[in-house]
Amino acid sequence: MKKGLIVGLALVAALAIAIASCSRAGDTDTVIATAASGDPATSSTMVPLTTTTFVVETTTLALTQEPTTVKYATRFNEGDAGGKVIRRFVDYVEGATGGAVTFEVFFGGALGSELEELGLVGSGSVDMTSLALPAYADRLPLASFPLWAAPDAQAAIDYAHHLVLDEPKTSLLIQAEAGVGNILFLGFTSGGGNVFVSRRALAGLADLAGKRFGASGFEPALAALGCEIVKTNSSRMRDALAEGAFEATRASFKGSIDLKLYEAAKHFVWDGVYGAGSPIVVNLDTWARLTPETRAVFYEAAGEAADLSLELDSAYVAEQLQVLAGAGVAVGSLGAEDIDTWYQLLFDYSAQGCMSRAQSLGIVDDMVVVLTEAARFVGVAWSPPAATTTTAAPGTSTTGSR
Repeated sequence: MKKGLIVGLALVAALAIAIASCSRAGDTDTVIATAASGDPATSSTMVPLTTTTFVVETTTLALTQEPTTVKYATRFNEGDAGGKVIRRFVDYVEGATGGAVTFEVFFGGALGSELEELGLVGSGSVDMTSLALPAYADRLPLASFPLWAAPDAQAAIDYAHHLVLDEPKTSLLIQAEAGVGNILFLGFTSGGGNVFVSRRALAGLADLAGKRFGASGFEPALAALGCEIVKTNSSRMRDALAEGAFEATRASFKGSIDLKLYEAAKHFVWDGVYGAGSPIVVNLDTWARLTPETRAVFYEAAGEAADLSLELDSAYVAEQLQVLAGAGVAVGSLGAEDIDTWYQLLFDYSAQGCMSRAQSLGIVDDMVVVLTEAARFVGVAWSPPAATTTTAAPGTSTTGSR
């Protein structure tokens, strides 16, 4: 998504706007169009579906866009990586539209916390945000698919864009669900990588078997490796690791630096799994007021934002690796086979939570479509579980989402 955006998005946006219009008119019983399962007995298609693929080339356009000011609210501070990514988006749109679109950006959670972002943009109190998606798994369940990919940050963004923007059978479902909340996904940013942190040398996953492992999530995946789980709050992770309460833990790379885990353990191992970070979303009423040319610019700007997020992640890692070297930390990576094993366990864990939520919300068929395509794209083995009456959704979390 650098200079040309090649996606089947025209229909996705139109369908999302149509569904949002139904919702605003009070037709809230029609919630999610299960447009892609292909089984008339288990899916209801709201409109006949066709796919149009088009190419948008970047240029400064003489737009017919009426002058408009877009309010963008974010929890990120302006100097943070997330704030810089938003600034890149804003500057790109303002430049490409010749000032027809301008922005008023509210940094640092000035208008609300991450738990309020969806309500702010959905209600139209603001026009856009970078959504803390993990906070809304029950409200955007289809968009809360396993939000990681291997083996690098680009792969994670490509994976999220495939499901949410490019692949009709999943993007129609996910954007329609978002449309009920009066929002549209424009693109994802990088969520960064993750590391195992150990007091002793860690050559591979086999070395974790029998180890006491400090965890604040992902316990089933870790238990499958033979770890002895020690549940630990993330705020206590460094002290507990230093005290020997457990021998190893796992965190986002940024989290490991912020918590100064390198003061307690001298072995960091990249696990090869990277997160899809905060998606850029826009209010559908705002979107409806933009011309097709301006919408194309917004998609291009989302691509520019994704590119910058990757560049900033890379620079941050390079800088912090110097810090780790100075602290006497040995840094390594899992081998390809271990990465595949670990990612499969993470995908299975997250998919289980997705399916449990789908059962309680009555969207099992839709979720199966999303997860089946997700598994196919990333190359893991997954099939729908046998029918069950279980409705309690286990808690899930993602790492590296920023």
